[in-house]
Amino acid sequence: MSKKIDKLEVWISYCNENSECRDYSGRKILYSAYNNRNSRYCWNIDHIRPHALGGTNKTCNLVPTHMETNDEKGDAFPHWEANGNKYKAIRTAKNCYDIIRND
Repeated sequence: MSKKIDKLEVWISYCNENSECRDYSGRKILYSAYNNRNSRYCWNIDHIRPHALGGTNKTCNLVPTHMETNDEKGDAFPHWEANGNKYKAIRTAKNCYDIIRND
């Protein structure tokens, strides 16, 4: 059975205990704007390696991502573009990934 995703755990793993931060593409996100598409700071949780490609719900495969960034990435893996930049996923451990800019 897949681990249930805890949005606070994912947020803290990336943004610490700040109420706002920038996603990996540089877009500002606010914790209070989770899944609120009416907010310019809307975010949700992205699977770095998508479920469709074998990704898991482990926190190390999840990242809080601005809705626009997530829409641009879609299910692309391990290379994609978002907010005008190229990115790639680097495996750090079993089912764990980091995102790096790929200029």
